[in-house]
Amino acid sequence: MNKLLIPKADYIRNDLQMYPHIPDKHTKHDTRYNPDTYISIQTKVNNDSKFEKNYISKIVADGWVALKNVNDILLFPKGRSFKYRLNGNSLSGISEGTFRSGGWLLGKNMEDKDNKEKYIMYKGYNGAIFSLQINDILEVYIKSSKKEIPVFKKPDLNFITNYPVYLPDPETNKQVVVYYAKDEYNRRRFMNSLKYKKAQAFSMWTWSVVFND
Repeated sequence: MNKLLIPKADYIRNDLQMYPHIPDKHTKHDTRYNPDTYISIQTKVNNDSKFEKNYISKIVADGWVALKNVNDILLFPKGRSFKYRLNGNSLSGISEGTFRSGGWLLGKNMEDKDNKEKYIMYKGYNGAIFSLQINDILEVYIKSSKKEIPVFKKPDLNFITNYPVYLPDPETNKQVVVYYAKDEYNRRRFMNSLKYKKAQAFSMWTWSVVFND
C-alpha cells in the first residue's frame, strides 16, 4: 500500500501529549483586548446560534473550507491554521458539535498503523499548546487560497486506458476522469499524490485553462 510521505520535521514526540495547556504570556494581543471582559469567538459560536450562523458564513466567504474527511488534516504542514468541531466522543465529555477556534499545526503523530491513536499538536491563539486526537474530531475547517486549488490537465481522449482516475466535479458532483494511467501502479501513484489528495480533501479542483477547449 502506498503511503503519503510526511516530512520528518512534521512528526512529533509522544511525550508532547503531556504538555500543559498554559497560555503564553508573550503572546501579542490586539490593543483593545481586555482579559477580564473578553468573550472568545468559540464561546460565542457555542452559545449564540445567530452569531454561529453569521460567523460560519463569514469564514466560508473568507476562503475556509470544511475538509471532506477529518483525517485529511494530516495532509497539511506545520504552521497551517485550522478550526474544528468535536464529535462528543472525547474523554472531556464535551457535547457533539462543540466548536473550537483551533490555531496553528505544530506536528502530527503518524506511528499508529490502525489509525486509532493518531493525533496532532497545535498552538492556540493564546499561545497554549494542545494535543487533539483525530478520532475526537467531527469537522475540520482549513483556509484555502485560489493558488492552492489543484489544477488538472484534461485527459487526452486519444489515449484512453483501462486505468482511469476519477474525481467528483465541484459543480455537479458527478464523477469525471481527471487522468488515464498506463497501468495500475501509475494509477495508484497518481491517487497518492498530494495534489490529488488535496482535491479530495477540499472537494475543489479545476481544469488547466490551456485544456479548456
